[in-house]
Order: sequence, then C-alpha cells, then structure tokens
Amino acid sequence: MPRERYCIRCGRIVGEDEPLINGLCPDCYIRYHGIFSTTPLLRITICPRCGSWLYRGVWNDPLPIEEVIRRVILGESHRLLYRDVTLLDVEAISPIYKINESQHAVKVKLHILLAETYPAEVEEEVKLVLEHKLCPRCLSIAGKTHKALVQIRSSRGYLEEDEKRLVEKVLGEPGIAEEVVEVKEDKHGLDIKMLSSVAARRLSTIISRETGAKVTESFKPTKYQPDKGSWKGITTLSVRLPDIHERDLVEVEGEPAVVRRVDRHGIYVEKLGSGEREHYRHEDYWRGRIKKPGYMVYEREYEVIAVDKSSIYLLDEETGEMVEYPRTEGLKNVKVGDHVSRVRVKDKTYMVKEQSD
Repeated sequence: MPRERYCIRCGRIVGEDEPLINGLCPDCYIRYHGIFSTTPLLRITICPRCGSWLYRGVWNDPLPIEEVIRRVILGESHRLLYRDVTLLDVEAISPIYKINESQHAVKVKLHILLAETYPAEVEEEVKLVLEHKLCPRCLSIAGKTHKALVQIRSSRGYLEEDEKRLVEKVLGEPGIAEEVVEVKEDKHGLDIKMLSSVAARRLSTIISRETGAKVTESFKPTKYQPDKGSWKGITTLSVRLPDIHERDLVEVEGEPAVVRRVDRHGIYVEKLGSGEREHYRHEDYWRGRIKKPGYMVYEREYEVIAVDKSSIYLLDEETGEMVEYPRTEGLKNVKVGDHVSRVRVKDKTYMVKEQSD
C-alpha cells in the first residue's frame, strides 16, 4: 500500500494525481509559496505612431496591447516563474490601470502546469512600465529620411488623372503603403520617397506590369561602411509611362496605323492601308518600332449611309456633304450606321472605322 503524503502547510492528504512540491500541495504552493520567482514587472515599449512594439531588440507588427502583454509574459516566463511551474498560456482579464506615476498594472489569468503534470489556473497582478518610442520606420518618416526614390513620369511630359489614380492604388498595397515616407507631385509627375529599395522595386514593378512603363535604376552612394565592405546610399528608380492610347495614330515600322487597344499585355494596332492587325509588346514602343509622328491627324468624322462591294457612301452630319470612298481591305466590315474618320498622313488620306470589330 502506497505511503500517504501530507501537505506540511494545511495537513491534508495529497492525492495520487497531485504533486507534492517542497512539501506543499498544489493549493498551498500557489497560495503561500507563489509561482513567481521575482516580482512580475514588464517593460513594454510601443511606437506611438504605428503601434508596433519592441521586444528583445526587435520591432514587431502592431497588435492589441492585451496580446502584446500575453506574448511578453510568455517570452519572459522562464525568468519570472519558479522552475516547478510551466506556463501554458496567459490572458488579460482586466483593463490596464495606473498604480503610480511611472507604473501601470493589469490582472491576468495564467494557465500553468505544476511539476510538469498538474494543471492549474492562477490570477495575478502584473506590473507594467509602458514606454512610448518611435520605431525606426516612423523615425525615418518623421525625419523624412529615405533609402529609395521612385520618380514616375510620362513620355508626354505630365501624368493624366487615370495614371495618378493607378499609382495611388498601388501605393495602398500591403508591403508598399507602410514603406512610403513622402509623396510629392509637380507638373512633371510624382516623386515617392521610400524606406527601402525592396519596396521601391516592388512599386516600380507593379506599375510597369500594369502600364508597360520603362524602369531605369541607379544608385548614388553617400557613405562607405568599412565593417560591411559596402556603400550606403539612395536607390533611384525612374518609371516612365508610355504615351499611347486607344485611337492614337501611329507609325509601325514605317507604316501608318491606328491603336485599337492598349493593355498590360501590349499594344494592338490596325494598319491603315491593309487593315492588317498586329500585336506589339510595350518594349517595341520604347525601341522605336511604334512612333507617334505629328504629321498624322484626324480631319473629319462621317456616318456610313450606304455600302456596296466597291465603295462606301459617307455623310458629314455637320455640313451635309456626301462622300464616296473605295471599300479598302480595312473597311470590308463597315456597315450602314457605322462612323468613320478621315485621317491625313502627309499627302495621303485614309478612312478609319471608329470602333474595332
């Protein structure tokens, strides 16, 4: 028969499934001995601007203060608790309250194991020293210091409103928004200062993917770091948007054409003479295979009022003038009610259907 065990404090018999810790039953151990080896005092540093919090020299993403307290207690349990106590989890059960000029406190419930076998719950008060300090990111933003600059421009010399809206949307994406230090706009475009070159490259890549922009990267060294064998400096990414839209008149490898569509996959054109349709990459625009010469202009718009095998018959609704024009390859699908525009290319005239099929 196993020998009975008694608690030296309360005298009760300790059950077989209960540990006897330093002669104390679990209840007396918690009540009289306590689970904390040192007064539970936590120093918690929080950025007042973004809410991120500092622990063991590392700034962490913002969390509710109750969760920050939970994580810090779990992380510090090895130094706060006796070795006979294992912390499983902890939760705040009261709001934070002030106890003196420099300290606050919070009541918590700790879920523990005694002697690695016996589960118990304990409610305790934990003292807090709350510090507010700007994290490195917010400090950089406040001082307007940056490691990268993204300059967004257009080939036309200014940005249109839809282009600005696209940039604004991308700036709001996770991984980019929190890295923005400052955005400046002038008549030429946007200058965006960023905390890291990684985020700046991501911003540039997304805009280039959506618009076909050309990106050029450069680096300006500012300080040599002997310990790392490298230079600190500013990375500049020049993002130049193409000036090309649907209905633009262009020259494609020497032939006149009209742009039918522009999207993230490229530029779709229809040649004015043959009606042949081609797809070009955005790189072709930057290499000069697609150009916007100033000598190609729209002159008049007409409504198609009749068609036959060889001709189309057009009406200028403003003047009432009627025009007959050969039914070229590019106009083979024209039907009554369509609208076409007369285009002047040097000494030649073309008719261009207003909407592609």
